[in-house]
Amino acid sequence: MFHKICLRKILFLLLLLVASARLAAQQDPQFTQNMFNHSFVNPGHYGFTDGIAITGLFREQWLGFKDEEGNKIAPETFLVTGDAPLRFLHGGIGLGIAQDKYGFFTDMAVKLGYSYHFNLRDGKLGIGINGNFNNKSGDFSKFISVVDEPSLTGSASDGITISDISAGIFLQKPRYYVSFSSNHILESNKDLGGSDGKLSYTNRRHYYLTSGYDITFPAYQGYVFTPSVFLKSDGNTFQADFNALVKYNNKVWGGVSYRMNDAIALIIGMAYKDLEIGYSYDIPTSRVGATGSHEIMARYVFKIEREKARSGYRNTRYL
Repeated sequence: MFHKICLRKILFLLLLLVASARLAAQQDPQFTQNMFNHSFVNPGHYGFTDGIAITGLFREQWLGFKDEEGNKIAPETFLVTGDAPLRFLHGGIGLGIAQDKYGFFTDMAVKLGYSYHFNLRDGKLGIGINGNFNNKSGDFSKFISVVDEPSLTGSASDGITISDISAGIFLQKPRYYVSFSSNHILESNKDLGGSDGKLSYTNRRHYYLTSGYDITFPAYQGYVFTPSVFLKSDGNTFQADFNALVKYNNKVWGGVSYRMNDAIALIIGMAYKDLEIGYSYDIPTSRVGATGSHEIMARYVFKIEREKARSGYRNTRYL
């Protein structure tokens, strides 16, 4: 019985390591529309909107990717974030929940944090911190052993839960923004047991640097061109997204994104009042044997401050 549990934990660890390396050897979920997802990556961005901002992202990667038994093993990621300003605390609070499924494994992440704001002459600076909780589990009932070894199969596992922290700085000016943050700062370690006591799983610290700049042209006042870059590293590997969006009257937008050594993406979106909806399609440039990836974004801002009433008086002749 002991050897069965030990071998299962070893297999669980190995598959976790392989799965976490599927995208540039990074553990955190990946999105194309990162320009609409600052709060999940950087807690310093909490409370930068004028209301309660709710953002949802769903990504289905490598469509049609299945195993030999026909089981769907393509990665799927779902994310919801919410943040709001708190004037009496001179900042904002935020919450993020993400689920990342790949193969027969599921990662759940919950982030809760606070950002302190410094009002600048023509902008704002936010410094934030998160408490993170990550659960990694696997369904061993889907494993198929190539040898007659019952310990390679079993039921679903509750997995392991690891807590950690993240922090970030977000600077916003009228025409540009700069963001730097780090996740899994403590590189928390979880002991998985084993006969020698050396079997464990460790969160790998991640670093994020992103920036964007709005460019307007005098002859085309309604159009705003925004190039941006999103850099990611875990200290050993590096990945970069280069984006270019064009917005018209802040109502519709379109653009392209290039993820270094991975994919080219097309991005479109529209806004109606306080609702924004976006879609992107990734075309792989790497050698992965699969089709493209879909991603849907939706964002809504609930206003929490009423517009100031206009000063004046009512003419009794016009009721």
